Amino acid sequence: MRIFDSNGVPDDNIRIKGIRSILVDAELALKENKTSTLAGQRDFQHDDRAVAVDAIADTYQNKGDYSCAIWFYTEALEFRRKKAQMLTEGAQKACESVDIARTICKIAQMRSLRGEFEAASILFDVVKRIYHSVQLPNDHPFYKDYLDQLSAMRKM
Repeated sequence: MRIFDSNGVPDDNIRIKGIRSILVDAELALKENKTSTLAGQRDFQHDDRAVAVDAIADTYQNKGDYSCAIWFYTEALEFRRKKAQMLTEGAQKACESVDIARTICKIAQMRSLRGEFEAASILFDVVKRIYHSVQLPNDHPFYKDYLDQLSAMRKM
């Protein structure tokens, strides 16, 4: 059975993926131009595409458009995974793993807000495993945020 998004188009439609990819590039360009030309502001460039895509996803999340937010967070996750694959073991790899877990945590949060609790629960489990694999302390702000989001989902 095919699952359709709110526009009636299958989620895996190749044309839609192509269009969304172009839109990501366009929104990134607009964001960079907008932030670099503000009066009194220093030039701001995104060294990391994942951070820029996260910012776009955050915007959609704040608007309540969780489907688009999930899509953009998934794009950011892909950028981070590719970057992590190029790194060797060490502190940098662990930092990238934490960033991957943060992004997955954001996707899980969006899933829970959409009422997709089973999917969110699976994603939260992945986040927990990643945090444990890099030995992130339980009092770390990211770990506390994960616990808060998990608790919020359980209250829904």
